[in-house]
Amino acid sequence: MLAGRVQIKGRIIRDPGFKVHPAEMIFVDGKPAVKQKKIYLMLHKPSGYVTTRRDEKSRKTVYELLTDVKEWLFPVGRLDQDSEGLLLFTNDTAWGDQLTNPDSNMPRTYRVVVNGLPSGEDLKKIQNGMDIGCGEHSRPAEVKLLSSDNATATVEITLTEGKNREIRRMFDLLGKPVLRLTRTRFGPFRLDGLPLGRHKRIDTKWELF
Repeated sequence: MLAGRVQIKGRIIRDPGFKVHPAEMIFVDGKPAVKQKKIYLMLHKPSGYVTTRRDEKSRKTVYELLTDVKEWLFPVGRLDQDSEGLLLFTNDTAWGDQLTNPDSNMPRTYRVVVNGLPSGEDLKKIQNGMDIGCGEHSRPAEVKLLSSDNATATVEITLTEGKNREIRRMFDLLGKPVLRLTRTRFGPFRLDGLPLGRHKRIDTKWELF
């Protein structure tokens, strides 16, 4: 648009915020713009990959696992380098915004292995919402202890908001640092046996609201 390649009703439009009626034809370089096919994809992200297209530190990125995908896609939310599990991609910005908007209260479920055994008081703090540092407070969350041994415990936790490294910050402050973190669910989507490092297309756009 800034290069003057977009026209509507014979007029060159340079403003990216210009509002277009759905019935109006948009031309790019003098040719009618083709409506983009919407793509929805699910990836089982391994640990060790960053959620970005390029990395200034030459770390592995999730796009290296999508080499057979030719369309431009962006990740819906993020998983940090050390985390694994369900990561969604799309080229539908409105749909991605629906999933990540904090006001949507979209559930995200994680299986978390921590060093140590969380106490009942620890779990209650997570359930009620807690100070996670940097002036931020977590929302109330669902949490349950799945298993434990003498050294570690496995906890399932469901959040409705995705603050940066939120779960790791919670357990660090509780003195039970995270050893492994896997997202198993995001909204209506679940891993459901998708192999680590593999991806699949979601054939139908799920209506979230």
